[in-house]
Amino acid sequence: MISDVVVLCGGYGRRTREISKKIPKVLLAVNKKPFLYWLLKNLENKGFKKVFLCVGYKGYLIKEFIKKYKYQFSIKIIFSEENSQNLLGTGGAVRKILKKLSNYFYIVNGDTFFFINFKKMQSIFFKKKKPILMAVHKNLEENYQNNVILKKECLYYDKNTLKKNMKYIDCGVLLVKKNVFVKLKKKFQIANFLKRESLLKNIAYFKVKYGFFEIGDINGYRKTIKNFKKINNEIYRSEA
Repeated sequence: MISDVVVLCGGYGRRTREISKKIPKVLLAVNKKPFLYWLLKNLENKGFKKVFLCVGYKGYLIKEFIKKYKYQFSIKIIFSEENSQNLLGTGGAVRKILKKLSNYFYIVNGDTFFFINFKKMQSIFFKKKKPILMAVHKNLEENYQNNVILKKECLYYDKNTLKKNMKYIDCGVLLVKKNVFVKLKKKFQIANFLKRESLLKNIAYFKVKYGFFEIGDINGYRKTIKNFKKINNEIYRSEA
């Protein structure tokens, strides 16, 4: 199994500022522990051996959290720290640590809890033979804006422009081939990169049945807290 996973948790968290002014949003409490704790436990339970935490805004607090809880994780945690006054963007954060990563690796959002069979996703990735595989979910909830149109062998992605025929939403999980990042600028956003790559037909899709929970905004955070039992069961159940 591909063992490297990059977790993006360096943003400012502007949409959660009213409840997270003093801490990064990934440290918001869910059942008395930071959300990041549950995300890392989920990755550990899925069989990952190494995680790269890309931190920026108040990253020292995330480092303090890991120091406090490090004996509760068996997964190896490596930090990539940015200057919070000059963030590189989600893509730039990955580009910064590219030399440390394997030829294939996952990228996941630090504010998202996902229900994914990663072994199956990896199998689909090599079968599709595209440099990028995106986990997507058929979304019927009005609270979330769809951003994906599925095609025969690839998809179209646009996070910023809503289209009527968008029935799917990305789950915040990508599996990528390392060389797609090599020639990119040092500072860029993954969302813009994905839109461009989708137009080039470089992104295949992996359908996820159960969607995800996220804490990117206040409503998402409240929903995540409400569904903690489901999250907890996912972490500690055996992989099917």
